[in-house]
Amino acid sequence: MKSVLPTLPSAPESLVMEMEPGLRKGNVGLPSHWFLIHAVIIVVSILTVLRNYDLIPDQLPVHFDGSFTVDRYADKSYSIVFIPTIMQVLGTLLFIFEYWSIRRGKKQLREDETYRRAWSDFMITACFLFVILLSVVQLNMMSLLNINFVAPVVLSIIAFTILYACTLTYWAGQRDSR
Repeated sequence: MKSVLPTLPSAPESLVMEMEPGLRKGNVGLPSHWFLIHAVIIVVSILTVLRNYDLIPDQLPVHFDGSFTVDRYADKSYSIVFIPTIMQVLGTLLFIFEYWSIRRGKKQLREDETYRRAWSDFMITACFLFVILLSVVQLNMMSLLNINFVAPVVLSIIAFTILYACTLTYWAGQRDSR
């Protein structure tokens, strides 16, 4: 490589990146203790299920068709009732890992700080919406919420999260490019 390197053409000036000193120090975005709100919601979901388990019907709706009418039921069991809670926990752990990866990665450019702040804030917000979405689904499974309330809430959360991600991708880009 030492003998080949001098024969290679040099990169144009616009492609050369300089690392700013001190850029690696400090974190950007919302602090990680915001994930405690998610944990509280998950604990409340668990307590709600345990408290209302006797009130849960023997047949739980687990699938809806395009017009939001139930087309599949499952027998009541702890495993069925706690599926949304398990998904909340696993999803939150995944969001925390992504949040941590974004915040702790190697910083190179000043613009990278904008990217990191925007996407770490998105991870906290999207995780919160994900936890709320599954809580609403779980409350619907227990017949504590009406499907006429649940369907618009679920669709709104999904639409908002997708629009937020698309807008953020356009505005903040993905690392080195927009």
